[in-house]
Amino acid sequence: MEPFVQGWGLTIVLCAFIVLVFFTAWLHVHRELAWVRALTDYLGEGLVADDRGEAGETRPSSSLEVEAIRDEAHAIASASDPAWAQKQVRSWQMRAQRLEPTLAFWTDLLRQLGLLGTVLGLGLSLAYTGSDLTKLLGPLALKVWTTVAGLACSILLSASFSMRLTAWVDACEKNLEAWDARRRTRRDPP
Repeated sequence: MEPFVQGWGLTIVLCAFIVLVFFTAWLHVHRELAWVRALTDYLGEGLVADDRGEAGETRPSSSLEVEAIRDEAHAIASASDPAWAQKQVRSWQMRAQRLEPTLAFWTDLLRQLGLLGTVLGLGLSLAYTGSDLTKLLGPLALKVWTTVAGLACSILLSASFSMRLTAWVDACEKNLEAWDARRRTRRDPP
């Protein structure tokens, strides 16, 4: 076990785990951003079509996600219970607003995993080497790579989504507010 802890073995395992968490985070944020984009586009197209006086959809559905959003929007627009409809609209708003904290969670988790790998490697190396510092410096130099992996994955995830995510969430909130206001005025004409 000592060669595994003090050699490249533990470092490779910890770095592989960090990369696995990175791919999980990337897929999760990508999937949620795709939903926000689909909702934003669907509601925006509906608002533009209403302004032009067009009936029906402006274009056919391109995915199951868009079809699900279309079905939910239709159910909300034709709901007889206004409290239920408002609850559904609020659930859309909350899902869109959770996207930025989700990205922050994943980037922070990746950084923390990198640091944890270094500290764990240092602690295990101390357990095997005792107080002999010459034996400690070699394994410590290897374990620093987990911090590098965690920081690199965190930066890559943030760079991949940060700017686009903020713009799409803002656009989604604006389209959702406009769509909901129009839905309410149709339901309760003055």
